[in-house]
Amino acid sequence: MKKGTIYLIACITFLYSCAGTMQTYDLNEEYARTLHYEEMAAGENKAESGEEKSDLVGVPALNFYGGDLKRGGIWWSGKGITLEKGDVFTFDAENVGPDSIPFGATFPPLDLLKAKVLVKISARAEGKDGAVPVLYLQVDDASGYKADAKRPSQKIENSADFKDYYFDLKDIFVQSVPKHSVNGAMINSLKFFINPGQTAFTGQIYIREIKLVPVPEGK
Repeated sequence: MKKGTIYLIACITFLYSCAGTMQTYDLNEEYARTLHYEEMAAGENKAESGEEKSDLVGVPALNFYGGDLKRGGIWWSGKGITLEKGDVFTFDAENVGPDSIPFGATFPPLDLLKAKVLVKISARAEGKDGAVPVLYLQVDDASGYKADAKRPSQKIENSADFKDYYFDLKDIFVQSVPKHSVNGAMINSLKFFINPGQTAFTGQIYIREIKLVPVPEGK
């Protein structure tokens, strides 16, 4: 057998073996039709440190399960937080805060830039000894950059009734260290931190809805 033929067979065998270990996304038909390359307008998600922008764009935010992240995301909780799923998600926290432990979700990359959106949650809390949780929101892009330079936050009231809270995503797409822009058109992770770096919270946080909604006109 000629050396060239042997080399070609070896290359094909190597590529085939690598393909078995590569990470893949299980994309439904709707998502596969929506993911596309699209050149973004000048200045959109401009890099803070001068790095080039990617023109890869995810699913328009409101097209993914109508913006319903509670339904469309894969939800998890960090150490010290127990998640019980159902019509209402129950997050049972034990001394969470100083260590900045989050709970959150992953999903296929979403475009949060094309249409202005807010993150809306319908929630209530039952803090031990009257403790009140403050939720800080962070989103990450598909490249692993974290929008942690500016985390919008909301204090969740201790109450028997659910209340709507809104997290503003304006100007949040920057990673602090090292400073880097976050691609708001390819967001695939959302995290909520409970009292990060602050007084520990013990109690329950009940969340009935987690959704991306349009920014009200004029805001």
